[in-house]
Amino acid sequence: QEATSRWRIASGCRRPGREPKVMGGARHEAVPSQRRHPWLAVSKRRWDLLRAALLNKEVDLNEFSDVTTKGRLADLGLIRKERIRSGDGHVLVRYELPGGSGLTLKQCDGSKVRVASLAELRTGKDDADRTGIVTVWPSEEALAYLCCRRPEAFEGKAVLELGAGLGLAGLAVAASTNAKLVVLTDGNAEAVERLRENVEANRDKFGDTEVRCEKLDWSPSPGLRPAQFDLVVGADLVYQPELYGPLADAIASLCSPAGGECWLVCPNRNEGWGAWETEAKVRELRVKGKSGWGVPAELEGSCGRWSGSKADYPHLLVLEKER
Repeated sequence: QEATSRWRIASGCRRPGREPKVMGGARHEAVPSQRRHPWLAVSKRRWDLLRAALLNKEVDLNEFSDVTTKGRLADLGLIRKERIRSGDGHVLVRYELPGGSGLTLKQCDGSKVRVASLAELRTGKDDADRTGIVTVWPSEEALAYLCCRRPEAFEGKAVLELGAGLGLAGLAVAASTNAKLVVLTDGNAEAVERLRENVEANRDKFGDTEVRCEKLDWSPSPGLRPAQFDLVVGADLVYQPELYGPLADAIASLCSPAGGECWLVCPNRNEGWGAWETEAKVRELRVKGKSGWGVPAELEGSCGRWSGSKADYPHLLVLEKER
């Protein structure tokens, strides 16, 4: 009922029997809601998308590209990719990494979304959301590319990726560098299972690098020893203000005190960069170098070709743990 009411408001529809107002003997038609409030047109389209998903169980997202985030985010074009097989709502995509290595990832078919029931829209009570396994987002592509272009930073290092989603960045480290250990983590159980599938599908690319997956929701985990990692990396993690503190706690706990670093690649969602840096400083994580968030030299070429908004373009922040 609430959804129907909101849809009626967004679409400018009147309830049956409600007539236009008569003022001074003249009949006045009300100005349609969408003309008085343009944002209602977007709201209506999003309710149409939800309604179609629930009634039809399958939606072609190309029909709703004007109101979906996926439709508005541009491709960075940093890593060449090829769709090689699809079926059962999934697709296998091959990514050609800088330096010649290749990875094959199983991911959702990006053109459609399937909803079996309302319950499927919810995550488990102990799970993070599932946005990471929908697709490889621009920030993840940027992080993977950056890692491949800086292999010396990972030589003999223990590396952990937070919120890995499909795992492109962490797997790129395992396939393109001589890291000692790569641990891919996510807070969603379904994402962790997908990570394990992608790890096994690419196991022959890792050489002597040990690769494993863990469920990690940014709270203390018995499976991960604190202060174990030389490098913690993550993409598109700074987006919910209520999670800034837990994210900073996780990074501070996992980074080694002996020169441990964190690389975050994120857009400036909700203008949250400043607030996030404040949380990091409280946890004795300091910005490395003289500048904060910025576009590294390796990404400057794609920045010039970027067709999305400036707020959506990925920037890099490097933090180090105070000794």
